[in-house]
Amino acid sequence: MMEKKDRIAVIGAGFSGIGAGYAASVSRGGTCTVFEKDATFGGLCGGFSVGGFHFDKAVHLSFAKEPLCQEIFFSVPHEVHQPESTNYKSGYWVRHPAQNNLRALPVEERIRIIEGFAARRQVDDVEVASYQDWLRLQFGDYFSEHYPEVYTRKYWGTRAEELSTTWCSGRIYQPSLREVLFGSYPDADASANVYYAKEMRYPKQGGYRAFVQRVAEQLDIRYGWEVCAIDTEAKVLHFTNGEQYAYDELISTMPLPELLPLVCDDEQVLAEAAQLAATSMALVSVGFRREIAPPALWFYVYDEDIPFARVHSPSMKSAWNAPQGKSSLQFEVYYSEEMPLAYNDGELQEKVLQSMERMGLAARDDVEVIDVRHVKYANVIFYQGMEQHRDVVLQYLASKGIHSCGRFGRWDYLWSHQSFVSGVEAVKRIED
Repeated sequence: MMEKKDRIAVIGAGFSGIGAGYAASVSRGGTCTVFEKDATFGGLCGGFSVGGFHFDKAVHLSFAKEPLCQEIFFSVPHEVHQPESTNYKSGYWVRHPAQNNLRALPVEERIRIIEGFAARRQVDDVEVASYQDWLRLQFGDYFSEHYPEVYTRKYWGTRAEELSTTWCSGRIYQPSLREVLFGSYPDADASANVYYAKEMRYPKQGGYRAFVQRVAEQLDIRYGWEVCAIDTEAKVLHFTNGEQYAYDELISTMPLPELLPLVCDDEQVLAEAAQLAATSMALVSVGFRREIAPPALWFYVYDEDIPFARVHSPSMKSAWNAPQGKSSLQFEVYYSEEMPLAYNDGELQEKVLQSMERMGLAARDDVEVIDVRHVKYANVIFYQGMEQHRDVVLQYLASKGIHSCGRFGRWDYLWSHQSFVSGVEAVKRIED
């Protein structure tokens, strides 16, 4: 049975879909229906519970600066954290960012890094053709090879020489030689925190998605409705539950490689979409029967024989995330088509526990619950030339009347507040 036409239909109830729903209905008083294939809202910023412990899908903290996001997100009771993170490398804990906080490393390692930094070539002498070129220009060969290039393989699922530099502006600190030298002396005062945000916020209750819960509750969200076909000529959505829904305007937050086959039979455009790549993520979430003391709220791991790239403590983000007197950690393991996951879930769980003990984070006897699950889309991979492939796809979708938004709908490196704004902007495009 087909329902009556609605002005705006939104596919996906992640932060971008909720942003679109907010702009279309709550803010402007129009009619809007949001369709979500899962049983709840939040998307990549959603969460889950295991044995009384709550986990988000990765670290998720907000440093939104946009007035609209601040008004919506930060009206929710929240914790405020200072962005003091750290790094683990071969048994040493190094304050983040490592490039200007070398003091914890062995003397010989510090010397090699400083020598490489001092020997960097001038910008005029280097053609920056890749992320690897950019790294070596900023930090020198030795540091780049043994730190960020290693992390690139672990986090981005590819090699630094295959990435562009279009994504890294404002995200990676570039110190002066003086800062590198200052941060290498053990008896020097701690260097200033140069993280790109000075405060990180997180809801007191409800997990990260609680920042948009009040908005989500005001929207007409149909849960368990998964789109299986889109007739852009008749403007009708078809769902796996057998339902159909007519629309006047369509906003999609679906990942482009999944959306395009539903609307396109143009082989050239499909070939462009096939060039788009993203990392997937295995989340190993661990609840402890006692309170443990992690070295920081979140931290990065450079050793290639340790599978996880990043770790954070949900119970440090908010006490609500763990039962009283208990604590938690979540380990993020990234993989891609180019660099597939080397373990099955059981092997990965064991490898994480071994690495956890090796790093001195906790003993396996402290573990009360452990959960392994996978997120298919984690990060867009910025291969060189990716934007050209993406733009062909976005232009095709626009020609079919589909307004795409969100991290995987725009195929961009968007934080959660940027994703929310992306949904708002999709509505503005319709109005314009």
